[in-house]
Amino acid sequence: MPEPLLEVKGLKTHFYTDEGVVRAVDGIDITIHKGETLGIVGESGCGKSVTALSVMRLIPQPPGRITEGQILYNGKDLLKLPPAQMRKIRGKEISMIFQEPMTSLNPVFTVGEQIAEAIRLHEGLGRRDAMDKTVEMLRIVHIPNAERRVKEYPHQLSGGMRQRVMIAMALSCSPNLLIADEPTTALDVTIQAQILELLNELKAKLGMAIMLITHDMGVIAETAQRVVVMYAAEVVEEAQVTELFKEPLHPYTQGLLRSIPRIDLAATSRVRLEQIPGTVPTLRGDIKPGCRFAPRCALAKPMHFEQTPPLKEVRPGHKVACFLY
Repeated sequence: MPEPLLEVKGLKTHFYTDEGVVRAVDGIDITIHKGETLGIVGESGCGKSVTALSVMRLIPQPPGRITEGQILYNGKDLLKLPPAQMRKIRGKEISMIFQEPMTSLNPVFTVGEQIAEAIRLHEGLGRRDAMDKTVEMLRIVHIPNAERRVKEYPHQLSGGMRQRVMIAMALSCSPNLLIADEPTTALDVTIQAQILELLNELKAKLGMAIMLITHDMGVIAETAQRVVVMYAAEVVEEAQVTELFKEPLHPYTQGLLRSIPRIDLAATSRVRLEQIPGTVPTLRGDIKPGCRFAPRCALAKPMHFEQTPPLKEVRPGHKVACFLY
């Protein structure tokens, strides 16, 4: 494996609310190597987006705070950097495609002005040169009539176009690491396929690593090399993508995969999709010891409600946090 580009060690991000402390991320370890795509999957509310915002140091303070852990980028702990130094890295070396382009783009500025601002800030180009590079970036992400589109406002573009603008903005300074937070949410299937193909194409061209956050296992199968499964603010399984789809070990991962329609079986058998019973815990206030998935797990035994399973390597490159192994 190439050397690690990003190492997240024991990260804890908590939100202090009137109803108590919400442990949104509770002691996770993640490694991303240069040039690889790491997928992070899990239900809504499991801590995927908060992990990404913690890496970018964009957690709103208050109410949020990173209470423990290290985020090592090329050996430097991002949590110890002064704000001015972090601003030089954010957008230049580590970029992020945010979850909802309509709310992430500023409605009162043209899309061209918004992309050019990042280029002027990090690349030191003049206004005209920055706008020329903006047009070039829009062409790279396959937006037709790029010279005209730079003068348009976000509301004048379709959802797929806005998502491409967000990708162009994130890639404008050729980052080493791209964090894509659900880049295909709310897009139709054809546009979704185009966006994923575009990310793969640009990754190969620029040689960057990607942290791909999604709840869609199909997206993971198509784009990632390794996958981390999160549940209730913790990592419950980590493996190579082929290994995870071939033999998932954690009951939660098995439940996620059983909930996907199978086109190869649909023609021969009418099998109902299985759902995981119950809901994700709130993670507010004091959290009792024990496996957090135990209340929803058909295989749970009494001891699983009293002790917390550690994340351990049970096969080469395959880690799982479950007492069954």
